[in-house]
Order: sequence, then C-alpha cells, then structure tokens
Amino acid sequence: MVYDQSHLPTPPPTLLTGRILGTLVGALISVTTFLYLNHDRENKEWKHRVVAKRAVGYWPPPSADFNWCEPDFVYSPAIAELWNTVTSLLFLVSPVSLWGRTRNWSVRLNLLLIVAIGVGSAAFHATLQYEAQLLDELPMIMYIAHTVALLSRRDVSCPPALWYSSLALSFLLFSTDREHPAHKASRAIMVLCFSGCFIWLAFSLAPLCTQLDQRAGDGYVYTRRYEYAALAVLVAILSWVIDNLGCQTLHNLPFGLPYPQLHALVWHTGMAFVCGSLCHAVLGKQQQHACAIERPPRVQSE
Repeated sequence: MVYDQSHLPTPPPTLLTGRILGTLVGALISVTTFLYLNHDRENKEWKHRVVAKRAVGYWPPPSADFNWCEPDFVYSPAIAELWNTVTSLLFLVSPVSLWGRTRNWSVRLNLLLIVAIGVGSAAFHATLQYEAQLLDELPMIMYIAHTVALLSRRDVSCPPALWYSSLALSFLLFSTDREHPAHKASRAIMVLCFSGCFIWLAFSLAPLCTQLDQRAGDGYVYTRRYEYAALAVLVAILSWVIDNLGCQTLHNLPFGLPYPQLHALVWHTGMAFVCGSLCHAVLGKQQQHACAIERPPRVQSE
C-alpha cells in the first residue's frame, strides 16, 4: 500500500536528518549524563567569584544536587533564581494552546506532563530544595517516556507497565533517604532512561514527521517544525553544558558584559519549543490514527 504523494510540493531540504541529529544528540547527552551523575553538590568553588552577588532568602540553604549559575536571591528573597523560575513557565504555553484541539486523554495527559515539568522546574529554581528537584526531574522522565510510547506504538497508546513503573519510581524516590543505595540506584536508572528516550526521539522524529506529512497531504508542516526543533535542541543542550562547565567564566566576561542567563534564556526556551513540537507530532499521529480507523487511506497502484 502506497500513499498518493503526487499532489505534495517538493519536500524541504533536511540538513539534520534523523541519523545526524541522533548522533549529535547522543554525543551531547552522553556529556550531560556524565555531568549529572558525577556532579559534586558540595563543590562550590565557582561561587567564590560571585559570592558578593548572593543574598540570604526565605528558603533554607540549597539542598538540591545543583545550584545553577544564576546568582541566588538577587531580585527577591522568596525566589532563589528569578530568571530560571520565570522561564520555566514557558513550558505551559504549548499545552494551553493545544488543549482544546483534542479530546483524547492520552494526548491530554501528555500535555499535562509538560505542565508538570514547567511547574516542577519553577518550584526547583525558586527554592533550590532537593524535594523540588525531584518534582522537576520525575515529570521529565515520565513525559519523555510517555512521548516515546505514544510515537512508537501504532495505536498511539501508553502501556500500563509504564505507569506502574513511574508510580513505583516516584514512591521509591520520595520514601527513601537520598543517600540510601536504593534511592541512588533509582536516580541513576531515571537519568539513564531519560537519556535513552531522548536519543531515540532524536533518531526517530525526522522519519516520523515525514510519515505524518505524507498522511496529512497538505504540505510539509511537520518536517519544517522538526527542522526548527532539531536546531533548538542542539543549541539548548550546548547551552546547558556551557552554563555548567563555564560558570565562572560567564560571570567574568570581558568589557563588563553581564552573565548571559544561558540556562534560563536558551535551555528553558529551547526545550519548551522542542516539547511544543513533540506535542504537535503526538497530536498529529493520534488524529491520523483516529481518521484511519474511520476510513482507509487513499492508495494508488504500485
């Protein structure tokens, strides 16, 4: 069975094919995974140059694994990292804008998980507490695993085993001490699963968007959105790495240039856009699946 593509315009050139994007993302994610799993939260050496910019706020001293490069409590005693907190709310834009376009609860749940990412990230950056860090990390792994499940399955559904494992992971992380071996093992599994799902999406999204465009038959909307998202994810991950490894340099730029807020303005903005693009792919696949159930696709003889 072959879809009739004679009415489609010439496809746009794809510089970042699935194989190229997957390879690049795989390399970058390997770096971020290493940094995440080997981060020493007691090492505050980079802060010595910017300690004068830091103030005491409403919340207890930071207990999270990461205290990001943005100076703490500069703008408000109630919000540790204002820029990072505010830009976390960008993750709410796509779910709000797409909510009314579907009544399918698998897709709506996917949107709600992005909302949870934004809210959890805002809580994490506002407080820098370890419990809030878990509220940031758990929605991320749940969302990306849920997205992989929806995009990889023909019926655009999520297997029950994924929800059982997500609930078990959440219970284990919140019910054990962070230094307990089971807690550490769960965190490692969570990070590795997140990385694996991220890389799968990088390799698979380009051919998936091509397939969605072929079935939609109204141009190359999904492919063009993929191109922007592919570039955004590479820039976002690079900014995350640079912000972590070069914090002291970023706070001492020449000519008195201010700290560029890479985590807030590039990582959060870029990944919010990427999540929005994935939302469109999930929504498009679910709608096409629903239409295929109602009527068979147009075909032409081979």
